[in-house]
Amino acid sequence: MPREARPSAVSHTLDKEKMQRDVKVRISVNELEKMAVQKVGEAAELRGPGAGQAGEDPLTFRRPKVILAVPTPASKFQHVQTGVPDTQMTREATGLLREFSTPLLFNHSHRVFFWANELGRQTGKKFDVELVFICAAFHDLGLLKKFSSATDRFEVDSANAVRQFLEHHGVPAARIQTAWDAISLHTTPGIAAYKPLEVELLYDGVGLDVLGIGYETFPEDLRKRVVAQYPRVNFKWDIAKAFLEGFEHKTQSTEGTCNEDICSHFIRNYKHSNFYEQIQNSPFQNS
Repeated sequence: MPREARPSAVSHTLDKEKMQRDVKVRISVNELEKMAVQKVGEAAELRGPGAGQAGEDPLTFRRPKVILAVPTPASKFQHVQTGVPDTQMTREATGLLREFSTPLLFNHSHRVFFWANELGRQTGKKFDVELVFICAAFHDLGLLKKFSSATDRFEVDSANAVRQFLEHHGVPAARIQTAWDAISLHTTPGIAAYKPLEVELLYDGVGLDVLGIGYETFPEDLRKRVVAQYPRVNFKWDIAKAFLEGFEHKTQSTEGTCNEDICSHFIRNYKHSNFYEQIQNSPFQNS
């Protein structure tokens, strides 16, 4: 039988060098892993407890000076309407409308959702249907005394309420920011089209329901079905009065917005802000 080949000196040297390189690589990998773990730990310490899941960017939301608590609605109010995605968050959002809102805003918020949902479907793009409903449910809560601050715009009060609600449910920061933007910008033209799709859908849904923008091109059969289920009883007058009641105590929050037109219409001797006059009245002198 042939004898086994004995390894040469050169082969032995090469094997030894390879083993040394492998050891060095393993040491380097271990060091990198330790550094990565250390960095994650340092980031977690900076974020503090409750700031989100590991690896998630820290929350950078700026909080209002006075936090208006968003209650959990009674369980008997927590059931969604037909056509609304059925999740724990949508049930609670619907419950808030039922328990703390008004029939006017309940119907308006649901119509806004169904308009937005259809407009989203027409884009052919994926969007967060659950979040769109929650935004629709919350977008006017800031008009109600329970959710209204002393000085902030009602849209911001509504947005702060949805942020608190979503944080309570452990929603990721990016999704919360989308909801906050959608609600805070729902009366501000020219911006929503350059934000996430959900922001634009809420803006367009509100525009259709309040101003009739897109009425002629919206599917007539769906429009009639939704209005039959969520009637617009005296809506044009009642929504205008709801706006007034929502910010009559802080009219300064409406300056420079469409809401100031409500103040001008209902409040005797109301002086509408004038951007040109504000420029001319600046205390700075021309150089």
